[in-house]
Amino acid sequence: MNRGNCQEDIFRVAESGDMFEETLFDACRRFDWLLHAYVGLSNHFHLALETPEANLVRGMQWLSSTFGKRFNRLVRQRGHIFQGRYKSLHIEDGGYLLQVVNYIHLNPVRARIVDLDNLRHYALSSFPKFFRKKRPTCLANESWLSLAGNLRPTASGMRRYHEYLGLCHESDPAKQKKIHRRLCCGWHVGTEDGKKAILQDIAEGTVGFDRQVDLARFGSEGGQVLLLRGLSCLNKTQEDLVENRKGAPWKIVLPVGLSLNAASVTHG
Repeated sequence: MNRGNCQEDIFRVAESGDMFEETLFDACRRFDWLLHAYVGLSNHFHLALETPEANLVRGMQWLSSTFGKRFNRLVRQRGHIFQGRYKSLHIEDGGYLLQVVNYIHLNPVRARIVDLDNLRHYALSSFPKFFRKKRPTCLANESWLSLAGNLRPTASGMRRYHEYLGLCHESDPAKQKKIHRRLCCGWHVGTEDGKKAILQDIAEGTVGFDRQVDLARFGSEGGQVLLLRGLSCLNKTQEDLVENRKGAPWKIVLPVGLSLNAASVTHG
């Protein structure tokens, strides 16, 4: 997800929505992405992407810069159009993908741009595209339609999904805020066990990334990953950390190594 620079409107400019979709589909073809859902509102967008290769960072850099150049040519201006680096959350397997897809598709309804019955008429969204026989090959709805009640990826299945969205829509502002916080804050959508598992994979280097992971954005959980990496480099375990005396030489070296590692990961 990302917002316009200084929260300025982007998609209210004529032709900008079509241009964004064209650029997004170009990015999906170029980086072999699967696009489960997307939506653009006046000053921001949401994407639910699956990246078979570890190329999210490179792909998002290309998408942002390419759309920025095209948009600036359209309006005859210069400069950044987005407020900064995009924000991303890791989505755990299972029903969590469906929750995120629902949230994205219902954005125009929550913003009171369209009502639920007319959601198919909101153009800058994946929702109406899934009703068409001819659509970009990157758009993928099989997995989350199955999660919505074993629905099939057909127009009939999408009509049933439209009805299903009516059951999911929350009109209470307080509950809306809670859902927004759960699905748009932090870095992971899923269970605590799932979060620990992905961090353990990062610590052990078993997950592929196309650049060093910015562990600073994981907060205290990122600190735990750095700790595990430091212990591994010293051939020590968490049990050693508890059992060895405070003044052990390796314990003096460990914090220095962690601070250098954190600096290189964050700024390198």
